[in-house]
Amino acid sequence: MPRKYNIDQIILRLLAEDDLSRREIAEKTREALGRPVSDKSINEALMKLLEDGKVQVVDYDLSVYNSVKRIQSIKSDGIVFGLMRKDPFKISMLFRRTESEDAGEAERAYKKLRRLFRAKMAVAGMKDYTLFDRMMNEIFIMDSKNKDRIIRRLSWALSDEKGSLDEFEDLIHYFKVREY
Repeated sequence: MPRKYNIDQIILRLLAEDDLSRREIAEKTREALGRPVSDKSINEALMKLLEDGKVQVVDYDLSVYNSVKRIQSIKSDGIVFGLMRKDPFKISMLFRRTESEDAGEAERAYKKLRRLFRAKMAVAGMKDYTLFDRMMNEIFIMDSKNKDRIIRRLSWALSDEKGSLDEFEDLIHYFKVREY
């Protein structure tokens, strides 16, 4: 029976210090535990953290190829991970990307925003997840001045900034009142 070592928590602590490649994460995780841990377990923990939106891929470390000139495959050891940082600017950029001409990019941005919204709803103890779609529809039919203002406020509300939860609750109330 496999043992659980809370590898995901160890990875989060490591990434709180700096962005690390998959290879560095594996080495430091094994070092922290003082025992061998399979690559499979580390990869599984990283995928769980990616799915949960706690980490993101931030770069690729080409040094894993050791000066090889003709690279024919991608090594997972070079993928660099970092903690998911939710600052208002990045969230605002997601809103802008929802208006992209590229349907795939717009859909990915929309899904990320919905994931952030649901996470904030959970923190606020709310369960009306359909509100996000109604809010987005209303935002996109607003005139540009009001739209920009609401996007700035919503970007702040969805961020990790101090006071963002209060702003989030105020905006939820605002949109619920507008429904009636």
